[in-house]
Amino acid sequence: MAMPQQFSWRPLGVAIGLLALVHAGTVRADVSSQQVISAIRKGVHYLLKHQKRPKPWEEADLTIEGNGEKGGESALVLESLLTVGQSLHMRNLNIFRPPMRRAIAYVANVRSPDTYVISLQANAMALLPPKAAYIKVLKKDRSFLRDSLFPQGAYGYSWRANGSNSHRHWDNSNSQYGVLGMWAVAHSGLLVQTSYWHRVRRHWESCQYASGSWGYWQHLHAPAPDVDSSRPHAMTSAGLASLFICDEFLQSGGGAALSPDPAIVRGLGWINRHFNSTTGNMYTLYGYVRTGLACGLQNFRDQNWYQKIAADVLANQHSDGSWSSDIHHPRIDSRIVGTAYALLILARGLNPVVFNKLDYGTRYYGQWNAYPRDDANVTSWMTRNFETPLNWQVVSLRSPVRAWLDSPLLLITGHKDPHFTAGDIAKLRAYVQAGGIVYCSCDGNSTAFRQAMIACGKQVAGPQYPVRPLVQTSAIYTMQPWYKFQHSPGLVGISNGLRYEWIISPKDTSAVWQQRNFARKDSWELAANLYFYATGKAPLADKLQSLAVTPKLAAITRQLSVAAVQYAGNWNPEPGSWHRMAQLMPMLSDIQVVAGIQKMSQLNPAKFPLAHLTGVGDIHFSHAQRSALLRYLDHGGTLLADSGGGKTEFTNSFERMMDHLFPHAQLVQIRRHSVLYTGTIPGGARARPLIYRKFTIEKHDKPSGRPLWGIRRDGRWVVIFSPLDLTSGLLGTNTWGINGFSPATAQALARNILAYVAQRAAKPVQATTKPKPKPSPTSSRSSHKGPGI
Repeated sequence: MAMPQQFSWRPLGVAIGLLALVHAGTVRADVSSQQVISAIRKGVHYLLKHQKRPKPWEEADLTIEGNGEKGGESALVLESLLTVGQSLHMRNLNIFRPPMRRAIAYVANVRSPDTYVISLQANAMALLPPKAAYIKVLKKDRSFLRDSLFPQGAYGYSWRANGSNSHRHWDNSNSQYGVLGMWAVAHSGLLVQTSYWHRVRRHWESCQYASGSWGYWQHLHAPAPDVDSSRPHAMTSAGLASLFICDEFLQSGGGAALSPDPAIVRGLGWINRHFNSTTGNMYTLYGYVRTGLACGLQNFRDQNWYQKIAADVLANQHSDGSWSSDIHHPRIDSRIVGTAYALLILARGLNPVVFNKLDYGTRYYGQWNAYPRDDANVTSWMTRNFETPLNWQVVSLRSPVRAWLDSPLLLITGHKDPHFTAGDIAKLRAYVQAGGIVYCSCDGNSTAFRQAMIACGKQVAGPQYPVRPLVQTSAIYTMQPWYKFQHSPGLVGISNGLRYEWIISPKDTSAVWQQRNFARKDSWELAANLYFYATGKAPLADKLQSLAVTPKLAAITRQLSVAAVQYAGNWNPEPGSWHRMAQLMPMLSDIQVVAGIQKMSQLNPAKFPLAHLTGVGDIHFSHAQRSALLRYLDHGGTLLADSGGGKTEFTNSFERMMDHLFPHAQLVQIRRHSVLYTGTIPGGARARPLIYRKFTIEKHDKPSGRPLWGIRRDGRWVVIFSPLDLTSGLLGTNTWGINGFSPATAQALARNILAYVAQRAAKPVQATTKPKPKPSPTSSRSSHKGPGI
């Protein structure tokens, strides 16, 4: 992707030049998190507004078969509202508020002979706390779904307790909903016999077309090769999602000898040839979402399926907040059904991604994916244990790095050397330098893969950072102080001095996840620790809030050059920080930031009015270096310094250096009414209230006083120093172990410092004619909100 003319970048060394890989590809006008959440809120308002008594969302006492008690519409709506409530924590969807309480009571008491109704009831009940009353309903649903399953593993419209079916023929729409209902039962903790999943699998394998698609109607025998399927988009999604559900409970093996599932391979091939998000059919789109979430693939037909579907769903929302469905029945409100499906589509796909799993092969079943359900299973475990809906995802090595950055963790698995190319290494380096953390699990405890990942990690991180075993006091082992590992995981890793960038498990944790072997508790708790470490115990942002920032044109009128000060030591632990801040500034102000590197002896205020000094340990500068720095400050330069990670070693060294440079002046706290906090200067932003990282509050208490210090000469701050970390915050990450500001506060303070220096020293540039856009909603992963700067 060519950078806009208003953005220029002088790489912080060769490795940082590779960060351009993060933005390779075409800039897309993607749907934003705020747009999706706003649409969801409007849809929720529509459904709550149209709730009735005593039957919340029922048009009449009507079932598909014309008898029994209706309840499918209300169950579908309740499921959608409970899903949204868990994802977005909307106050009006609290299950104890009257509208939700009435809906839950009604759906829990529904009794129906219909497959659709029972399935939707089970999916709604499974989203509720495990109270005895709800478990009782789920047990009844389990009995119904078990007993009504046809011998060959399919479902019809309805079933009677005496064994008679009002429909003697099955169809794949009822069949997929029957399986979905039993999946909800199993996820509630109730036992479902393995024989059930075997029967269901046999059905879907037997009725697949040679093309890889599935049809709606039954076939007496295997489908004829030359027959086109009926409703192929909806039913192929149904077939794939059902097979993936079966795999969750049947595929406890894995490893190098795993045989590819030909039905899934053919089905995914069909989807990748025919995916169409513009169908407008909410039933079909929900099927796509279920398939995408089940297989983990980020893209269908080289398109981000959630981005495409969400954009098209939003485009079809009515002004009253509703959506239409394709149901045409005089006694069914299609907008109620359509809106419920739309909320399920938007909310489920929006949930945060914990682990992105790297596809570095050419097949869905390759050595990268010897355990196809490892990521899915561990994510499901975290969802249940932490009571927060989470997703997993597969990202391709062929995709641009920006496509990986909707998760702070990248999972790489295998049993032999993947033989990454120089370009592959460059992408992995770009991901790490953008704030990502790589976790490698060695299939079958493979020594060859472990050695390959060690060599790869060294290339990615650089020779200055050694590979070392993690000590027992490492945050990766102690994130949950209430859990002590029974056996040492034996991890090795690479740290840049602030955070782990590359972690390798010589033990096969993926196999434990694949097998759902919950007795091996260490492997599951290790995943939880990685999650807490990468997120800093802060809420993980939703799928649309990426670490990547897409540069946008703005009304640029000023240019400011910033130099990272190079010295003998760990002078640049997070090379991606200023790269990212330089991209944010044109979106938030009229200032274009040009970043570069300079040795202390080469600092020139005419070229770089602002210099940035950071580090993690003691710094020792020669007399000549200190003299050069003093010359730089005396001739109009400004020094911004921060202690990387909030390390006291750097703070003490920096204070000693300032004593040498300014024997008759001292670092003083910058007052709270300073523009560096208030942002009351052109291009500035309000930085108060100051928000600190959870690690800082938990381990160091909330800092008191004014956190910025400085030395003032000739009416200006020539030195601005933060003993707390700013550098990591500019990445937008919340990694644990950093004593510093939240990303939003760090970015606001940096923005004010840039604006403060630019007020005096920025070079004017010709203003662009395009208006300044609003701040990107994808610049921070700390919450569902935007960058807050």
